[in-house]
Amino acid sequence: MTSSESDRTLPPPGDLKRRALAAFDILAGDDAPPGHGRPGHGIGIAVSGGSDSTALLALAADWADTRGQHIAAATVDHGLRPEAKEEAASVAHLCAALGVTHTTLVWKRPFKLGPAGQAEARNARHGLLADWAHKSGIHVLALGHTRDDRVETFLMRARQGSGWHGLAGPQPSGPSPVWPEGRELRLIRPLLAFSREALRTELRGRELNWSEDPSNRAERFERVRVRQLARKMDETAVVQALRVMDGLAQMRSAVVAEARLALELTETDSDDARVSREVLRRIGSEARLRLLEALVMAAGGSATPPRREPLDQVVQKLADGTGLIAGVTLAGAWIRPERGGLVVSKAPPRKGSAPGPGPAWDRAKMLLTDPRLAALGV
Repeated sequence: MTSSESDRTLPPPGDLKRRALAAFDILAGDDAPPGHGRPGHGIGIAVSGGSDSTALLALAADWADTRGQHIAAATVDHGLRPEAKEEAASVAHLCAALGVTHTTLVWKRPFKLGPAGQAEARNARHGLLADWAHKSGIHVLALGHTRDDRVETFLMRARQGSGWHGLAGPQPSGPSPVWPEGRELRLIRPLLAFSREALRTELRGRELNWSEDPSNRAERFERVRVRQLARKMDETAVVQALRVMDGLAQMRSAVVAEARLALELTETDSDDARVSREVLRRIGSEARLRLLEALVMAAGGSATPPRREPLDQVVQKLADGTGLIAGVTLAGAWIRPERGGLVVSKAPPRKGSAPGPGPAWDRAKMLLTDPRLAALGV
């Protein structure tokens, strides 16, 4: 938890609305310009029409009204189900009743053989939302992930053999997963402290309905199978899993903060990022890994992190003093030794290919963003 987070006064557990407004304050209060109703500014809300995102919309509207802020909502119609168009229309109707600007974004999928997978649809959704946010002048987008999503993610990643960093699960604040569309977009998850059933109880109390996506019952999807398993967990097991995740999230936040400090001491120009040996010695191996990962993604332009094994090898060479005898290319970036430290830049283009855009060092800062863990304790 950072000092800026610990300075905030959090309400005791109890009233869901009051707690949710506190979460919005922690995650978006510093970023939202005042002036309710000003188009092109404020916080974006991603609303599918399911119970989680509908609760997010209703609570965000409360926050906007209470804090004098502006919000705008968007719904993605993937075009994969005939009901999707009607569900988007229902969200638009609710937004009109709440006085919230709404936009439906339609995915026009390029012709491909076979049905769209969940990963493809997820990437398309994030791309459409990032493009909409950019055109709308929005830099913060709220998503409706809940406490249940945290537990499900923990179970999925544990089964997949994920390391401690991944087992920390979804964070309250982080960068958009798409690049370059999400370059200036930060994602927030104000509802991670709330169970899905508590949010549905809130919606029933407001006499608000939500839609049910039939794919949420399709057992061919791993998330659905894990969700069914999570429902069989008693509350004690859920609390224990969340306690483990909270501890891992604190560790992750500390490592990211250490890497972020090292990034502030890194010299950058239009082509290169130079990290001194003194800075590298000052931070731990995990922080070195996160710093190097962020610089590689910023230089190479990859939408996903580089593979862990070669990244670990580079960090190990830095740690054991053998150094990098020669430069190494990783995920579109070129890492090479320099007297007094190392240099990260974009890898030279292959023979006959045109050079791509140069490094975007501001992305490294976004990748090492403060997760604002105080929102988990509202």
